[in-house]
Amino acid sequence: MTLNNHLNYLSGYKIKTLQISALKSLVSKLVILIFLTLSFTSYGNEVNAKTYQTTTTDDVNVDKDELGFALLPLTKDEVEVEVFAWLSLLKEKATIVSEAEIWVSKKQKSILAAQDISDISAEAAELLKASQQDKAAKIQLKEDMAELNNLAKELSQKKAMEAVQKVTNNTEDLSLLSEKAEIYSEKLQKRRQLLIKNLTLLRSDKNDTLERFYIVLASWESKGGDGKELHLYADALSGTTVDLTDTDAAWLTVKGWLMSQDGGLRWLANILKFFTALLIVYLLSRTAGKITDAALSRNRNFSNLLKKFIQVSVRRIILIIGFIVSLTLIEINVGPVLALIGAAGLVVGLALQSTLSNFASGMLILIYRPFDVGDIIEIDGVIGTVDSMTLLSTAIKTFDNQHLVVPNNNIWGTTIVNVTGSATRRVDLTFGIGYSDDMAKAESIMRKVLDDHELVLDYPESIIKVNELGDSSVNFVCRPWVKTENYLDVYWDITRQVKEAFDKEGVSIPFPQRDVHIHQTS
Repeated sequence: MTLNNHLNYLSGYKIKTLQISALKSLVSKLVILIFLTLSFTSYGNEVNAKTYQTTTTDDVNVDKDELGFALLPLTKDEVEVEVFAWLSLLKEKATIVSEAEIWVSKKQKSILAAQDISDISAEAAELLKASQQDKAAKIQLKEDMAELNNLAKELSQKKAMEAVQKVTNNTEDLSLLSEKAEIYSEKLQKRRQLLIKNLTLLRSDKNDTLERFYIVLASWESKGGDGKELHLYADALSGTTVDLTDTDAAWLTVKGWLMSQDGGLRWLANILKFFTALLIVYLLSRTAGKITDAALSRNRNFSNLLKKFIQVSVRRIILIIGFIVSLTLIEINVGPVLALIGAAGLVVGLALQSTLSNFASGMLILIYRPFDVGDIIEIDGVIGTVDSMTLLSTAIKTFDNQHLVVPNNNIWGTTIVNVTGSATRRVDLTFGIGYSDDMAKAESIMRKVLDDHELVLDYPESIIKVNELGDSSVNFVCRPWVKTENYLDVYWDITRQVKEAFDKEGVSIPFPQRDVHIHQTS
């Protein structure tokens, strides 16, 4: 190798080495850049999450759809801030409702105590009159006075306690105490009713906040948040507790709920929408059914069975889908309903395998159309007219008017003889004449009978041939062609007319006989 070649080789090697080192330097710089970018991005997200301030709670009555749109562009960490902001707001509303319910309960106890004071005071006034002569009444009076002191303590009212303590053994004082306690009880009852009305409004306000909290929580879960515990907390706050033992409070609570915009009025509107939607779905199914009927009536390729199946299926599918969609109008989540239907379908499918087999056979019968409604078919020795068919069974009426219901699986799994499947049919008849009779004359008689019958078709041509030399007769086959619906009429007519013509022309129809030869031996 020359000196120039060595120099060129070394220079090329140095260039390649420089290129590789430059490439390694570039790759390392890119890796460092990507690492720094990811680090700053994660750090920026953490900083944003820490510095992010809630915006959706500025208006606690924000429209639900607008709330969902506002949450859409937020990140998981930002939505988490919104979740806990609404959680704090919900807890505050629930606390207010709980305090109000405690006050209602206390008012009820005070009312009962005041009513007891009124009743016991009136009773004590009567006992005071009788205690001067009756020791038992005197003892009962002491017990009643002690009870009055206890009830006054339960009221926790200074005026009530002072009024009880001022009572002496005077009937007038006891009667006056009874009247004051009754008046006080009525005042408490009015205050309690007003408090219950306010409590209904507070519950409605809490339920509004709860619904918006569910929306924020769902948005957080859709972005990867774990809201199981929060769901349990929210579910515990949902609903309204009604004390049925307190009829007044129960009635006021129910009445307030019925008249509230988020309670009874809302559900009334939802129910009206639900039934209106069902009516629209019903009318739509009938309209779709009529359109389907009109479209199928123009198509002659479909059997009547398939047409009826499509008509019924269209109506029922629209009704089922419409009903499921209408459930959303009464605020029912159809997702679990559909999941339940799917699970139930799996269980039912496993339990009803034979039924599903009949269903599959019914679909095959509809597709391949081996028979139609009104056709005469023979299956396993049973012959009759097809009356109707479902996806599970086929109804057949025999000629003696018996109604048979045959599973479709039995029909599809055996030989199907469609007697009326063709427009024309051949009538197979057999006539026998004596060995001494004229065969040409008998044939001409049968030909004339066929030619004279108006229901016998000219084409295909009828066949009359000597078919068999039997034990007692010479047998002819007589095979005219007729329309399928005239088969039995022609069968019966030809049989009668040939017999009458043979008798008239002197052609015998022999019955089975044997010749016995006797040989006498010595």
